[in-house]
Amino acid sequence: MAVFDELDVELRSPQSKLHHLADVNDFYKYLNAVRSVATYNPVADFRESVYSKWTRETPDDRDSRDLPALEAVDIQQVLDAGDGLEDRLLVLATCAWGLRRGEVAALHHSQFVLSDDNPRIDFGENRKNGPGAVTLLYGLETLEHRIEALADREQWNGYLFPSRAADSGHINSDTVTNRFKRLAKDAGVRIHGETPTPQLGRRFWYRTYLDAVQSLASQVETIAEEQGSSDARVVVENYLGEEEARRRRREVMRERLAEAFNN
Repeated sequence: MAVFDELDVELRSPQSKLHHLADVNDFYKYLNAVRSVATYNPVADFRESVYSKWTRETPDDRDSRDLPALEAVDIQQVLDAGDGLEDRLLVLATCAWGLRRGEVAALHHSQFVLSDDNPRIDFGENRKNGPGAVTLLYGLETLEHRIEALADREQWNGYLFPSRAADSGHINSDTVTNRFKRLAKDAGVRIHGETPTPQLGRRFWYRTYLDAVQSLASQVETIAEEQGSSDARVVVENYLGEEEARRRRREVMRERLAEAFNN
């Protein structure tokens, strides 16, 4: 609440304040879906309590207040506007892996663990607001082709989006945004009248994962009713076990990502 008190003072428009609140709410919904990461959503009641004035002060049209995100059809159009492996990998990293734009810009081949049954990106312990590793549920073929293409270059520094002009050796986060927006603009994709940014692709990943969790929960809803449980997700964990539930969530997620990437 102290953080949102500060936002109330610093941000100008109620709509901007609501967007921040909705972003945090989506994030905690994701953590709650995993359940082993967080046990409750600390902002769940904000919209109905102290900060309901932000809702009152924004337009009545619900679509203008909801946090926007890309849909599967939007991603297909953005991919079609791309040219080659680099563009496809940029969209994959954002929309299929759920990475921040800065994480996309600095991707290095040494971060990828592809030698076992759990392909992933290892960010270590210092990753901001998230787990230290991201499981790769989709896009391995594009990733491998990109690495092979870069490995043939002389003096490749290991970054998947290298830049000779930058001291870091890789492109910066603003370049990721500009390239993503260029693809979206070329594809004619607009969300709420504006050209989408990589953040809207990352929200697609969060919402797709939540849909996968809810889809799996609906499959065992009957069992939940028989057990008298009001939360089917609890039954998913108790009935299937943590490992099996994770495996099935990933299967559903792979299917949803394959649909979005038209493959």
